[in-house]
Amino acid sequence: MKHSGFTLLESVIVLGLVTSFALIPLTQFGPIKQQHAEQLFFDDFDQEWRYLQAYTLLRGERVKIHITRHQATFITFQGQKPMTTKNLMMPAGLHADLHNLSIDPPGQMGPSQISFWSDYFQRPTTIKPQMGWGIYE
Repeated sequence: MKHSGFTLLESVIVLGLVTSFALIPLTQFGPIKQQHAEQLFFDDFDQEWRYLQAYTLLRGERVKIHITRHQATFITFQGQKPMTTKNLMMPAGLHADLHNLSIDPPGQMGPSQISFWSDYFQRPTTIKPQMGWGIYE
């Protein structure tokens, strides 16, 4: 009596092929996730920056931005007294040079350049805020 079906060896080979094809997209997930995290940080940074420019223009108060290796801190003032502080953490693998910037009324600031470095993508990203918001790679 002859049985039709797959042998154990054929089943193991097919299972191995299916598994390897299923793992290929997972190797591409890391760069996509890191790129999304970095873009989200830059979008949040841009949103906060524009809010603070409007804040200085409308309220006539100054704003300080402290950028450390792993976070950006935005401080609003009323007179000489700090009023609010917001910290924006950088994603893992993204870091910046140290900067202390200030936006003076009416939303103006002197020439400056903020450089970020992505360990994952091995490339710098430079922001030149006095030219309006822009990212230059």
